[in-house]
Amino acid sequence: MHGKNGRHLWKVLASVLLAVALFAVFLWTAPLGEVGAALTRVKMGWVLASVGMALGTYAIRALRWGLILRPVGRAGTANLLGCTAAGFATSTVLPARAGEIVRPLLLTARTGLPAAGTLASILTERLLDGASVLVLFAAGVVFAQSSLNPGSLTLLRDAAMLTTAGLAVAVAIVFLLLRHRAGTVSRLAALAPSRFRGRVESFLHHLLDGLEVLRSPLRLAEIAVWSLGLWVVIGWQLVLLAKAFDLPMNLGQSFVVVAVAVIGLAVPAPAGVGGFHWAIRVGLTQFMSVGVPTATAFALLHHAICFFPITVLGLGYLAGVGLSLGRVRALQSDAAPNPEGV
Repeated sequence: MHGKNGRHLWKVLASVLLAVALFAVFLWTAPLGEVGAALTRVKMGWVLASVGMALGTYAIRALRWGLILRPVGRAGTANLLGCTAAGFATSTVLPARAGEIVRPLLLTARTGLPAAGTLASILTERLLDGASVLVLFAAGVVFAQSSLNPGSLTLLRDAAMLTTAGLAVAVAIVFLLLRHRAGTVSRLAALAPSRFRGRVESFLHHLLDGLEVLRSPLRLAEIAVWSLGLWVVIGWQLVLLAKAFDLPMNLGQSFVVVAVAVIGLAVPAPAGVGGFHWAIRVGLTQFMSVGVPTATAFALLHHAICFFPITVLGLGYLAGVGLSLGRVRALQSDAAPNPEGV
């Protein structure tokens, strides 16, 4: 037990240090005086509109989550909204993306829905989000190429073609797995080293448990519309914030920046600190030819909009239902003994 706790502590420490290092270099490589000046010139009306749009995306996430969970049971809109806010707040203030575990387990505790189903639903969400981002990225490159940096167009076109092809292959594999579940899982697990086969097989079965909701073409279409709609709203959130900086960003350009931002969020740092900031700045400077001071100010403000309001609401919900951060951390620990099953 001590060994596991020690490894977890080192992972947390490494994650925090990575965030600090990335954020420090992010600030060090920018002219902070000009960044401050850009922030003082923002139009607060558009900033508030972007905040409202950001909060709307979490509401859409909650409602989509309810659709994914429909085969498991009904959770109620209030529970879905509250647990969604609490999950994202937890990922902001606790390391190791704690909200990914806390959110479904909290919903289970509040509603009595089976934990296996709520946990599997999060993986389904991530797959739907990834597919939606790739589709909109490719569409953004196609429809906004005249307004993107000409020097980056070849790179963006190649990336769009590769992501489209990769997505098509991934969709085919998922449907193959769903149609021939037992045999395919066994064959794929057999490709892994013997000591990992059990974990690989367990992971694939849990993955497919979460994807069972997609067996119905009608339900798949419904959830796909919600997922694409969610990321379109996220794109509009960036467009509104761009107006606060007087940046001429269109929806297609925003999809390209969003795709880069998602890559930045993949960096294992608390609340995306550092990686998210770098990704936004790279997206704006490399693909939209925005100056470093404005791009840096945009990244700082966009990160605050994405994480601060939902964290306040999520912590407020936790307090309202009588849960402390210590108890929330305990929920995460309860799931830790079998992480490959998540």
